[in-house]
Amino acid sequence: MTGPVAGSAASHAAGIDAPDDGALRVDFHPFAPWLEHTFDLVLGTVLMVELVLMFGNTAMRAVSNNSLVWANEVSEYALTALAFIGGAIAYHRGMHMVVRFGISRLPLHLREYAECARHYIVLIAAGIGVRYAIPMWINSRTNLTTVLQVSKSWTLLPFIIGMVLTVIFALTELARHTRRNNAVAGMIVLALGAAWYFGQYFTGPWDGPAGVGFALLLLLLLVFSGVAIGYVLMITAYIYIYGSGEADPMAVSFALTNGISSFILLAVPFFILAGKMMTDGGLTKPLADWVTSVVGRLQGGLLQAVVVAMYIFSGISGSKIADVAAVGTTLKDMLKEQGYDPAESAAVLSAAGIMGETIPPSLVMMVLASITTLSVASFFVAGVVPAALLGGCLMAIVYYRARKFGWPRCARTTWPERMKITARAFPALLVPIILIVGIVGGIATTTEVSSLAVVYAMLVAIFFYRGMNFRAFLTTMADSGTMAGMVLFMVSAGSAFSWTLAVSGLQSVVSGFLDTLGGSGAVFMAFSTVLMVIMGSILEGLPSLLIFGPMLLQMTPQYGIEPMHFGIVMIIAMGIGTFIPPFGICYFVTCAVMDTTVEKVTPRFAPYLAVLVIGLVVIAIFPSISLVLPHALNLK
Repeated sequence: MTGPVAGSAASHAAGIDAPDDGALRVDFHPFAPWLEHTFDLVLGTVLMVELVLMFGNTAMRAVSNNSLVWANEVSEYALTALAFIGGAIAYHRGMHMVVRFGISRLPLHLREYAECARHYIVLIAAGIGVRYAIPMWINSRTNLTTVLQVSKSWTLLPFIIGMVLTVIFALTELARHTRRNNAVAGMIVLALGAAWYFGQYFTGPWDGPAGVGFALLLLLLLVFSGVAIGYVLMITAYIYIYGSGEADPMAVSFALTNGISSFILLAVPFFILAGKMMTDGGLTKPLADWVTSVVGRLQGGLLQAVVVAMYIFSGISGSKIADVAAVGTTLKDMLKEQGYDPAESAAVLSAAGIMGETIPPSLVMMVLASITTLSVASFFVAGVVPAALLGGCLMAIVYYRARKFGWPRCARTTWPERMKITARAFPALLVPIILIVGIVGGIATTTEVSSLAVVYAMLVAIFFYRGMNFRAFLTTMADSGTMAGMVLFMVSAGSAFSWTLAVSGLQSVVSGFLDTLGGSGAVFMAFSTVLMVIMGSILEGLPSLLIFGPMLLQMTPQYGIEPMHFGIVMIIAMGIGTFIPPFGICYFVTCAVMDTTVEKVTPRFAPYLAVLVIGLVVIAIFPSISLVLPHALNLK
């Protein structure tokens, strides 16, 4: 289990298993050390191959105006390996997003049955994946890739290997429980499966609104049963397609593998690796010192520093929890020394986490752009003003409360000291600057810029800050590969489930429902915002966007709403959901990181949340807030 012990315990008690910069790894039972090292070696090697190819290709084009035409195909193959093999290893290591809200409230003797049942579900999901992957592999043997002219069956091998590994890992987890627990849990899962099968067998296909309703109820049931969310999305997609007869279930497997075929997604591992390099390589402390020197003289200076620090860290790591952990653990002791109540600190940190969702560079924004028609660069630019608005509001309320309660300012920093702090922090500041300027400025593609940022972060961490030796570098590579595997697998599963919803005709059902409420753009915006807050709270941010983002964005033209503006509103609403009780995953982790309790934080969090909700409403009502910069820069 990584992360602070107190944090892990508090998170587990709250009913949440969630990644920090790998994970608050609950129930992680490692294999023999040599086998775990083999997993690390595989993931680290795959990530390094992808990095070398992408960075090398970018450097070659800059120097000679030539490029390796086959590099993209190999990189996409490496991406598939990270998604499915890395996703399986992430499951073994407890790094998948899991909501334990239901399980944690069961009596202890029933909890063991539930633990077994959730691994049975993963086992079934992976087994179904293998069942349909093999004929896909056979059928693709005669198809050749465009550049390398090798059989496309090779590109499906990571999917098969990942599913087989997941089966092995699930069986291993089940073997840790007693025969009685396995037998009872197995019978329960079998009985539920039989009830579903015979139900749709005798009543006919469960399609249309009834089938969609069943699929969504099943999704929520499995999520609250503690099943890893990625596998919930996967098995629910298979079950709906099979039960409805809308398509061959093999189509779900195609959707899974095609869900990560976007070239933009090659940047996901690099975003995560850049954030991990910043955290593990000693870049966070100089940045925190610099932020404190800049805003520390304001009333409530350290809390102001928390808000500004989240501006810098937000979105790069691939996990909002990792961002919270990086800022919280860096400033926590300083906050306590200056007399701030940990509950107040946690409240501000949670609010700043919400605010940071639209700050570029943001992995959430990049993933949403990759599964829709939105431009990454335009999306990043569109998020600047809304983030500044929310951040300014937060800093204003911190200032107001600091004056009211007499919170201190930080000690005055002389100009020579400030220049020294700035000089030390400047190399670290360049990491997000490289990402933002490179992508928004159109200097190179998102993937190429992110690979450049990773190489730069490596060099700075190793040679300038000296915060990373070779062993730590290998650990960072392996952990980043596993984290990237979890995110990419979730993107794959979310894309498959989103495709399932599209096939089901849910969009027409939603349109019909909105028509009964008036059918206006305002109604659609209000409905979508509330939906994303609720689903962001239940499913965490990324899965909720993956499921509903494509469908809702496709509906924006009929209501006269600009898709980019709508995307910004959705992301902020999702962020609010992930940080509000009773289910908000990030909220519980923030409390744990700051060594306090939900009960103490909630009343202090209320005024910050109110400001953010008002800000969200303002941003939703006035599209120009999101669109002013993209229009000024002639971006679409």
